[in-house]
Order: sequence, then C-alpha cells, then structure tokens
Amino acid sequence: MKVWYRLIPPFLIALMLDGLTKIWALQNLEPFQPVPVIGEFFRLTLGYNTGVAFGLFANGGIWPIIVTGIVILGLMFWLTNALRRGDFPAMAAWPMGFLLGGAVANFADRLIDGQVVDFLDVGLGTMRWPTFNIADSFIVLSLVTLMTMSLKSDQAKQAKNDKQPDESLSETESL
Repeated sequence: MKVWYRLIPPFLIALMLDGLTKIWALQNLEPFQPVPVIGEFFRLTLGYNTGVAFGLFANGGIWPIIVTGIVILGLMFWLTNALRRGDFPAMAAWPMGFLLGGAVANFADRLIDGQVVDFLDVGLGTMRWPTFNIADSFIVLSLVTLMTMSLKSDQAKQAKNDKQPDESLSETESL
C-alpha cells in the first residue's frame, strides 16, 4: 500500500476532530471564562494563542507562520520518505498521520486570523499547563508514541546483536 494511503486516515481524523472541537469551543465558551469539567483540575477555558508552541514568538508577525509552514512541509517530506524507505514500521503511519494532522490543523487555524483557538485547561490552582487544543494533544501523543516505537526498535536491534557471536574474535582468541 502506498505511504500516503496509510497516512490519510489518521491525518483526516486529527484534522476533523480538532476543527470540530474548535468550532464547538468558539460557539459555546466565553473567552477566558473557565468552565470546570473535573473540578479545578480540568477546565474548558477559551483562549487564543498568537505564538507558536506555548505562546513563543507571540505577535511575531508573519514570520512564525512562514517558518511553521516550511517546518510542516519538511516534516511531511521527511516522514513519508522515512516510512517509504522502511525506517519506521508500517504501524508508525498512524502516529505520523496524527502528528501531521495536528500540525496542519493548528497551521490552518493560524492562517485564518493569526491565532490558534485553545480551550483545554489542566492544572491545580495557579499551577496550570498552558491552555491547549486537540491538535496539540495529537502532536504530543504522536511524538511520544514515535519515540517509544523508536526506543523499542533500537532495543530489539541491540538484543539481536548481543545474541550473535562476536565474529571479530580471531581463531587464537577463541581457543
């Protein structure tokens, strides 16, 4: 199966879920007015991020949008080629698709008016994680999944290498 066909379902799922939840948040939440879901730990708080990750480079003009677009295109190219070459197992297509879908969803949101809609609010009291959205969740969970897959693959390769006898021993050393 072609690489793109394996990436498309998770890509579309991430894109659609993020878009639908952002529309819901815009229609049902008042800006910066927390709505408790699980007490103070998990709230829905509509906010806007004009920067990139965690609000970095907020109000940086057009450059963060241009750089983000270039990074996403580079990531798409690298991931699809790595998957095609077999650098990742076929099942890595799902987290890769989710990663790309989340990145494109936030990028598309930013293109509309220079900001990203955030509404998921986690923390205790004044110690809160920066407000985020579904696309951010797809990105982070996909990265964690891909890193875990990579570590397991490296461990399996190392275990396989450890089981093979060391062929570098000379005949006198083996006697």
